[in-house]
Amino acid sequence: MTRTTGETADRVGVGPAGLPVNPGALAQRIVQQFRAHPPREGSPPVVLIAAAPVWPHEPMLPLGGERRARVVPCPSVLAIWEQLALHHDEPVVLLTDLPQHDLGTGILSKVYRRRVIHLDPWDLVAECFGARHLDSRLVTLRWAGTALIEAMPPKGWPRLTGTILERDTALRHLVTERLGLGRLGIEPDDLDATALLWWTTLPGAADLLTSLPPAERTGLVGWLTESFGAPLRALTTLLTVDRLADAIPLGLVCEALWSPGAEADPDTLRAQGRIEQYFGNPPLPAIVISSFGAAAGTAMADLLQAANRQDTRPPSARQTSQAILDRAEQLLLMFGAQDLVRTSRTLRFGFAHRLGTVATTVQAALGALDAADRQPERVPTTLATAAAAITELAEHHLSATYPHRVERAWMALRLVRWLATATAQSTGVAQAIDQQVTEWGWVDLAIEHVWAGDDAHVGLGRAYRAVHDRARDRRRALDSDFAGQLARWSRDGGPAGDLLTVETVLPRVVAPVVQEGTRPVLLIVVDGMSTAVAAGLGAELAALGWVEYDPLGDTGGARRRGAVAALPTVTSTSRTALLCAAIGQGDQATERTAFRQHPLWRGRRAELFHKGTLHGDAGEVLHERLVEALSEVDTLVGVVVNTVDDALDHGRESADAGWQLNSIGPLRTLLDHARYHGRAVILTSDHGHVLERDTEQRTTVGAASARHRTDPTPPADGEVEIVGSRVVADGQRVVALWDPQLRYLPRRAGYHGGASLAEVTVPVLALLPLGAAAPAGWRPLASPQPAWWTAAVTERVTPNASPQAGPGRAGRKPKPVVPPGDTAALFDLPATISDDAGDTLLDRLFASEMFDAQHALTPRKVPLDKIRGALEALIDNNGVLPTVLVAERAGEQPGRANGFVATLQRILNVDNFPVLSQIDDGRTVRLDVSLLCRQFGIAEQLR
Repeated sequence: MTRTTGETADRVGVGPAGLPVNPGALAQRIVQQFRAHPPREGSPPVVLIAAAPVWPHEPMLPLGGERRARVVPCPSVLAIWEQLALHHDEPVVLLTDLPQHDLGTGILSKVYRRRVIHLDPWDLVAECFGARHLDSRLVTLRWAGTALIEAMPPKGWPRLTGTILERDTALRHLVTERLGLGRLGIEPDDLDATALLWWTTLPGAADLLTSLPPAERTGLVGWLTESFGAPLRALTTLLTVDRLADAIPLGLVCEALWSPGAEADPDTLRAQGRIEQYFGNPPLPAIVISSFGAAAGTAMADLLQAANRQDTRPPSARQTSQAILDRAEQLLLMFGAQDLVRTSRTLRFGFAHRLGTVATTVQAALGALDAADRQPERVPTTLATAAAAITELAEHHLSATYPHRVERAWMALRLVRWLATATAQSTGVAQAIDQQVTEWGWVDLAIEHVWAGDDAHVGLGRAYRAVHDRARDRRRALDSDFAGQLARWSRDGGPAGDLLTVETVLPRVVAPVVQEGTRPVLLIVVDGMSTAVAAGLGAELAALGWVEYDPLGDTGGARRRGAVAALPTVTSTSRTALLCAAIGQGDQATERTAFRQHPLWRGRRAELFHKGTLHGDAGEVLHERLVEALSEVDTLVGVVVNTVDDALDHGRESADAGWQLNSIGPLRTLLDHARYHGRAVILTSDHGHVLERDTEQRTTVGAASARHRTDPTPPADGEVEIVGSRVVADGQRVVALWDPQLRYLPRRAGYHGGASLAEVTVPVLALLPLGAAAPAGWRPLASPQPAWWTAAVTERVTPNASPQAGPGRAGRKPKPVVPPGDTAALFDLPATISDDAGDTLLDRLFASEMFDAQHALTPRKVPLDKIRGALEALIDNNGVLPTVLVAERAGEQPGRANGFVATLQRILNVDNFPVLSQIDDGRTVRLDVSLLCRQFGIAEQLR
């Protein structure tokens, strides 16, 4: 039932004469009266309003447009006569609480409509909201009408889209205004228990509520409790005992101590008893406290998310969230309950406990490797347990606040997985370089993260050290073997087969695209970029919509490529070889001249930009000439970025491991220009590096760099003698350090010039924006991470044995298996799916009536062999594959990738169920095999 407005609009003597009025409400009433009863022509009207004769606002009241009225409080008859005697150029509004019968006909005859205009609250409320009817439940709240008039914001209440002002709508607006929720960015429609808990963090929040008139305060509290239940009962109690400011921190403590199963613990019961004193006497029921704790946990989780997003709702979310956690810790210490909240998903004590569990399980996994000969079944079990512990850590609400700590935990587990995997012995330099790019570079990346450690948790720091030392020793053995292979390869004449060398990157990778002429090219040389740096950057670029290709996809299976640096692995040798396409030594001038004049470009223009010509003036990221060159589609652009190489000399002002796109000079801006102009990007290096990790300085008289020497002294432990035509030194001979723990010169942040895999291997990444057509011979890559990066493995090495397998295992890759409970993999297909069973599933799919019906619905029939190729590729890759690779495996052009996937979705997504979906903003395709089988009525078992 609703109340129609206007029922008491003009009844004389009706309404609270002493009603305080605010500018918005008064303006609404005056405009309403002038619209219904236009004033007579002539002198401006004098309007008598029944209201409290108090006006602490600006004397001139805007009435809309250019119209204004002067407001004057008149507490007496004399004050009214005084105003009537004055000349006015605009309407005058007189506020008086005198009864109309006390004013006399003399005054009434001179005022607008010859009467006192009363402010009927409900008519005014309806007018402000633009409502024609009022909810009868609202009208029965006698306090609400006055409150809505007093609380009206200066711009008035917002106009409704409907005709009825509902009770809850009006009270949501009233609460939002009375409690100052706008300061938190909370709108009336956002009002919920979380918003009210956030409100308790405002300074003086309790005063905002207690200062309201008793009837209004009681009414609002009652409505809030009715609307939001038990959490508001707890808040009301805390308000009564003057503990409202502790609402969220106390709620977080309650969430942990009143969690399911906690009541059985005697220590927890005693702590609960100490806390219950906050909730009145007698205290609130346990179910109310438990519900309040859950609401506080949700409010805190939302607050932490806002802080991590740097959201403006609420303002100062980061400072507020940390203050809440600080206060919660104080309460826990006060209650003696800090050891009882280990299961908390929000408190710091819970996060620390999960860190401890990670340390214990990682150490257990290392122990299982030591005992693998006696108990081989323990290895996958302990790996799965460690993965579950890290997953729980990642699910804690503070994980987004400390993402680096979660990432380091995953890195430690990845290294243990690698240690549990048999490494195929490389048969020569070509295979070793390939393994460095596709596997061991990822090991180096993980080692770098684990080296950073965790000073805040001693047990975790010890676990990381143990993992680091074990992985470092295994990597050192691989470098030892590679040094011998490199020496033989160099002595025997170097390149053979399809192995890239740094001087062949331009002829074999860049020149074919330039000569094809269908797409401009940007060559970016990140001086000193190792395979570990490239691994991290490649993952970041994939998330930003760049698709990686194998530029030599016609030679062997598609994979990320690596090249052999020139020797020694220093800039003056290896970068010159890269940019001149010939072994030699030079400087920037040598490189620029050779790059511009290469016959490889067949007359096309080429420009090379070094550090001095790379950066622009104030306000410009790139030099003006570089920007112009990037816009010239017929110009091959080469850019040398020295950020990584410079950091090896001077160090980095960062405690974070790895390199990100934003920390490598203008790399992001260069890639943005390349995307805009449709350039293919070749991202490469001239050599890699090793980092300073407690290295030992070896004294020598012939040190030409920190990692190589030219004196005739024979090589000692950790050194290798390299001779050959690719060695740029007197006599084409150097002695280089292969051991990453050694150096010749004083300590720096990192070093290069040696013969370790990390220094000799040059990563080569070929990139295109998502959806761009690929040059001839380029093949898109699936996920470049090795199997152990996301899943445990079944094969292992004996910890005390050589890290290489025997000759009979050369070149064989371990097969990944995801153990139960390991949630590190992004998507897991059912255990019944196997690599060799895809045909059986697809045969049943294509034979089903549902598939025939769905296939017939497509306007342009897709050949079955293309559908089979796409689905086989997805099944072979655990159901997840880049969009362009799905199209390529199906025989479609990369430029049609999104359209092809959309057509497949029409066929496979029966009744719009997401059998086939695109994630990562369309960059990746996901196949839900279980849902596919259910929707098409075929057996899920593939064998």
